[in-house]
Formats: sequence, structure tokens, C-alpha cells
Amino acid sequence: MAFQYKSFVDRGVYVGFESRLVEMTRYRLSADPKVSREALIPNWSGEESGKTNDLVMVFRDLPKWCALKGRDNTLFERVCSGKGEIDGHLDPLTIRELRLQTDLDEGDDFEKGHARYEANIARADVQNAYLEILAMFGRNYGMHSGDGRLKNVNREVLLRLSDTEPHEMLKLIRIIVGTVVRGSSLTRERLNARLENLSALAAPMCSLVTLDPKGDVGFLSRQFTILDRLREEIEAFADDQPDEIQRAGRLIAFTLRSFSQYALNHAGAIRDALLEEHYYLDDSAYDTQVDLIKQERTRIAYAMDGWANHASRWLNVAPHETEGRLSVIAYILRQMPAPPKEVEDEVPVFQGGISLMAMRSRSVKEMHSWMDDSLDDELFRRVMQGRGELPTDQVGGGGSKAAGIAQTALRGS
Repeated sequence: MAFQYKSFVDRGVYVGFESRLVEMTRYRLSADPKVSREALIPNWSGEESGKTNDLVMVFRDLPKWCALKGRDNTLFERVCSGKGEIDGHLDPLTIRELRLQTDLDEGDDFEKGHARYEANIARADVQNAYLEILAMFGRNYGMHSGDGRLKNVNREVLLRLSDTEPHEMLKLIRIIVGTVVRGSSLTRERLNARLENLSALAAPMCSLVTLDPKGDVGFLSRQFTILDRLREEIEAFADDQPDEIQRAGRLIAFTLRSFSQYALNHAGAIRDALLEEHYYLDDSAYDTQVDLIKQERTRIAYAMDGWANHASRWLNVAPHETEGRLSVIAYILRQMPAPPKEVEDEVPVFQGGISLMAMRSRSVKEMHSWMDDSLDDELFRRVMQGRGELPTDQVGGGGSKAAGIAQTALRGS
């Protein structure tokens, strides 16, 4: 098969099986009209031919190649059903929902607890996204008007005011909202309904959209933060290693950077849409805004898709375990998603005509010349058994109370 996929849809979506042989399986539409869906299992061997050895089969035939039991079999059947398909295929957001629901229904105690935690934090994300977007409105207005009260407003400021001086919070929000609805027929109540809807849509990547350095609102924002850490740590580790490891580390870092920049670009498109006042004042423009945000958040989800598995492997190896970290780099180099053409067209990874695919083939071949896969099973065991404990602190940081005050203000009460 061709060494580079044209698009994210062409490359497919990470499913999230736990069985060892199908751990990195992707699900995609087939170019063959006789086959509706395919399973793609990455298997980069380092051949110089410009080809991968990715294993591709009819998705329905996956259990013939690897027995799927329990939770994995349930997830397989739910993906096969196509429930939640958009434009004839499943995107990363939809498959993630199927995966979490399967964990809740069929998972072990950890997986069930994790799924419940994700559901709780998703609700908090929507509330916090609402406050983040209001604060972003305020900063934008303060920057253009010179209003010092709004120049530095953020979610933390609104949360603090909701606890200590709710009347001041109401005052700030009325100033912000007044700039949007002034001179239009849009009521505060209707604006609130639209903001609530857009907050829910933007919640998965809210911190990316609002440029919040904490990166803690939205699961895609949190993934972005973890991948940034993964890139930095691999770069730092590889700097002290032999030349071939340095090249492999740089290649992984370049690839991660390309996906991250692509995500940031499309988060910026959402931010521009959220700050454009005319989108809120006209019904047709508002529908356009909703469609744009849906499309852009799907692109961001594709950029983050599948990387969490690699981050888990890396974070489960202590810094002093050099052999283990070398094995993780070899694993990531073979299994990581290469940027499809739509990413490279937008975010050039290398300058001067250097081929990312040729560099990757050469690096994998070099590492195979002196490293075997003996640590893969141990690393897999650590990922499965050492995923960490669920947070026990209160999710949301008071966002529900602050959001309630803000929504009251928007309704004009």
C-alpha cells in the first residue's frame, strides 16, 4: 500500500482494543466497493522501498486473525454496527464514546471507574467551557475598548468572583453581553442558549481554543498537554544517546509537532468563529458557525487520535530505565501515525525536500539492526496494569455555580 495516506479518513480511526495483537488497530472506509469497512494494523518494518507493511483486512474478519473476548468483542460489535456514523464513517469522537460506553458496560473495575470519571469531567468541561468562552469575549472586548476590568478576565477570575463578589461577576457579564446584543434583536436569553450550545461543542478542546496555558478544560486539550510533554521528554532523552537514537527522537518529535500545530491551527479557526459577533446575530450565520465548529473539532480529534497509547508507554517507564525508554522509542517509531498529506500540506514538517517517510524507514531499519522486541510484552503489561489511580478531587472547581450565575445574568434576571 502507499506509504502515505492522503487524509485522516483514508488512514482510519484508532479503535482502542486491548488485545495485544490488535492494540493499535484502526478502522476505515474501504476503497474497494465490495468491502465496506477495513481494519488497518500498523506494522512499519523499515523497508527502503517507500512502502509500509501495514496489515489490512476486512474489519468483520478481524476475529479470524485474533480472538476478541469480553470487552474487546463488545467494542468490535458496536463499531461494526456503525452506530453514530457521520457521512458514512465513524470519527474519533464517536468511537471514543463507543469505547467509554463499552468500558462502562463490559470493563473491569478500573475501566468502569475511568468511564464514570470521564462522564463526570465531561459535564464539568461543558460548564468550564461556558465560562472560558465568556471570559474570552471579555478579554476581546477589553482589548478593543480599553476597559481595564476585562483585559485580564479569565475563568479563575469568574470562579473567584462567583464565590466572593457575585454582584461584580454579574456586572462584568452584562458589560460583555451588552457589546454583542447592542443594536440587534437578539435577546440575552437567546444569546445564552447559543452560548450554551457552542460551549458544549467546544468543550472537548476548550483550552486549545481559548489559549489557556493550563490546558485542563476538554479531553482533547488534556491530550494535547500530555503529547507536548511526551515530545519534550523524548527530545531531552535522545540528546544524550547515540546518533541513531538522536535521529529517531528528532523524527518522533517532528511528527508530534506537525500534529500539534495542525490541532492548534484548527483550534484558532474555532476561536475566530466564537469571537465573530455576527455569527450570533443571524440565524443562518449561526448555523454556519455550528457546522464550522463541528468540522474543526473533528479535525482536532483526528490530530490527537491514537497518540495517548504511545504516551502511556513512555510515562510507564521511569527516567532511569534507559533500556525500557529505548524500547518505547522503537515501538513509537514503528507504530506512530505518520502525518497524512492533508497535514503536510498545511504544516510542513521538514524543509528542503527532505522526505519524512524515507527518514522513518531508515531510522526503523537502523534500530532493528541492534534492537529486538523483547521488552514489548513488559511495556504492554505496564500500560495495562499501571494506568494509575483515578483522581479523587472534586471535578470542575466550582464551575457549575459560576456558570449558573453567568447564565442568570444572560437571561436578564
